[in-house]
Amino acid sequence: MDITILEPIAEKVLDKIRRQSRNPIDRAKLAKDLKISEDELNAGLDILKSWGYSMKINPGGQVVYESAPDRLITPEITNKLKTKIIGHEVHAYKTVQSTNTVAHQLAASGAPEGTLVVAESQTKGRGRLGRMWHSPENCGIYFSLILRPKIHPTRAPGISLISAIAVAETIAGCNDFKIGIKWPNDVLLSGRKVAGILTELSAELDRVNFIVVGIGINVNHKRADFPAELKETATSIRIDGKTKIKRVDFLQKLLYNFEKEYIIFKKSGLEKSRKKILKYSSLLYTDVDLRMGRKTISGKVIDIDKLGQLVIETSEGIMRFNAGEVTTR
Repeated sequence: MDITILEPIAEKVLDKIRRQSRNPIDRAKLAKDLKISEDELNAGLDILKSWGYSMKINPGGQVVYESAPDRLITPEITNKLKTKIIGHEVHAYKTVQSTNTVAHQLAASGAPEGTLVVAESQTKGRGRLGRMWHSPENCGIYFSLILRPKIHPTRAPGISLISAIAVAETIAGCNDFKIGIKWPNDVLLSGRKVAGILTELSAELDRVNFIVVGIGINVNHKRADFPAELKETATSIRIDGKTKIKRVDFLQKLLYNFEKEYIIFKKSGLEKSRKKILKYSSLLYTDVDLRMGRKTISGKVIDIDKLGQLVIETSEGIMRFNAGEVTTR
């Protein structure tokens, strides 16, 4: 039987038995209610088991729903999701080269705002400046969102900062963590990198066609899950909190927090978000070197302005930057 037909049947079966919680539901009645054959019902139940759902069949042929997997699959992500737009269309994959690449293709084909592309692992996850994002399976959360804000392209860099706020606040809600945002797109946990953001823009001179914002978060990584070159600079929520995180719950909270920040951003830019940006900033009032190509600017960070620019006091005066690679001194 065609898997493209069976998967929607499996989702309908799941919705029905999940509503029953742990109460048994008769198989024949279930098939009749869903207007499917018993063969289709059995195939749907097999798919749900392959997705990691736990259920049992009583001797009398009744189905009992037991538990859901902590997997980033569409039925789990959308179940009880509290957002209005973000994440209501989901493209979930076991493995992709890069969620940003898939999202860009979908956006160019007209996918609606809020479309979520998520994967359990990436083989060529992308970070800034052409770097790779280490994306082992079943450890982190790797996803991209398609946005279509009606803003001038010069305001687009602010998306990275509101994304960082949403990530920071979601992580902060897990424990009493020391969270920092390293301008423009890294989130730090106890001084080590826990999340990165890559924003890609399709625009004309005066308007944005779409923005793809990709976010990678180290959630349940153990220290051994990091390659040698990252073990001293990267961390995960699990490592610092010493507790395994339910990734689906975390992603749902993050999407909700992102939507709140995004709605504010579309109306007011970064003006109303600056207080949070400055609260979490790991660079404010520190001495830094900012590298742009072959040029390096040194000075003290004194602000992040309402356009999201890093404001540095240098020996040549106060300078503002909307891009660059920053290291602290």
